Amino acid sequence: MRLILFFSALMIFAMSCATDTCTEKRTYVRYDRVYVTPDEYRLATANFEEPREMEEPGKIYFYNDLILINEIRKGIHWIDNTDPNNPIPLGFLPIPGNHDMAIQNDILYADGYTDLVLIDISNYNDPRLLDRREDIFQSHYFSNSNGISSHLVPTEVTETIDCSEPNWGQSWFGRDDAVFFESTSSWSIANGAIGSGPSGGPQPNQTGQGGSMARFTITKNHLYAVGSAEIFSLPISADGSVGAVTTTGLPWGIETIFPYKDLLFLGASNGMHIMSLDDPGQPQHESTFSHANACDPVVVQDDIAYVTLRGGTTCGGFDNQLDVLDVSDIHNPRLLHTYSMDNPHGLAVLENLLFICEGEHGLKVFDVDDISAIDQNRYSHLKGFHAYDAIALRGKSLLVIGDDGFRQYDFSDPAQMKLMSHIYVNRP
Repeated sequence: MRLILFFSALMIFAMSCATDTCTEKRTYVRYDRVYVTPDEYRLATANFEEPREMEEPGKIYFYNDLILINEIRKGIHWIDNTDPNNPIPLGFLPIPGNHDMAIQNDILYADGYTDLVLIDISNYNDPRLLDRREDIFQSHYFSNSNGISSHLVPTEVTETIDCSEPNWGQSWFGRDDAVFFESTSSWSIANGAIGSGPSGGPQPNQTGQGGSMARFTITKNHLYAVGSAEIFSLPISADGSVGAVTTTGLPWGIETIFPYKDLLFLGASNGMHIMSLDDPGQPQHESTFSHANACDPVVVQDDIAYVTLRGGTTCGGFDNQLDVLDVSDIHNPRLLHTYSMDNPHGLAVLENLLFICEGEHGLKVFDVDDISAIDQNRYSHLKGFHAYDAIALRGKSLLVIGDDGFRQYDFSDPAQMKLMSHIYVNRP
């Protein structure tokens, strides 16, 4: 009898629990999409304007004595760098939706949201729109009846989650037209965009040089641009026009592109991919060096690849380090050494010098003659500013872009880096 009463009580308890409502309050960062229609960004013509102050600088590019600095989603600042001690702003070229750029033979190739814009820059003071190729990068953007998603605006919110719903226990979820990330998560959402590219050394034609955060590059008479899960290839004709685009699918998480010899090195959130350009119009995947989730720009010199991994924010993971790889065998990249870093962003290598941008921790300069002891051969650590990406020029000038503006250093004595000039950011 007691056994029957026990099971009866247990069933009643279970039934009562099944009817209880389980809720939990969790704090998330909500990202709402901001939309723009093609008519809105295509009707905004690229007429050269008077110089304006930088507010949100992005990618940087160098061509002859011209420095181009992207103003995120708005256009490009033009700066005459004939005298590195006194760079002179020439003007501002509005290109709505711009993040990235590359130049060959006085023609600028820049993205404008889904479009590719071609600009004649033979006269630096009077750039002229040559062509607009629409919807080249359509697959890189989220779109619906409202237009394309230009960027995402974060707001911290507290959500009451029903434990019976699929969203319970997740660090992120989607709802309606927004994405929610738990505020304690190491993830957040970045503004997706195609990006500018480095030159990767001498080219048959006259090209410029970009930073390691590049997503655009020109080599072998082709323009290459990476999206999150693809690479776009466009042949460049003798007159500078571009042919039909070829899109090659890639694993998700592609972030940067760097040309070296007849190869493309792609930095991704979970590894580094090597693509061959035996057929420039059809890049072929050769190998992948995998690592934990982290932001991953890469530069290469003398068959040695330098890869920075940065954890947190948009990158995921917690690794902050420099990986040094032997890529002489493109089918078998080998990790040689790993060095701890603070919060590495972009980097540049020139001869025996390696420059690493450490975000809010400034800029570090290393001697890489002995790659087995890079951490023991640091020339300098410049602090007190934000460093996002860098370009090292053979004239002993280092270009550095960061949240607080553009800096230029004389590194002829890497142990005594000399600030030559600084263009400040003006926050609205």
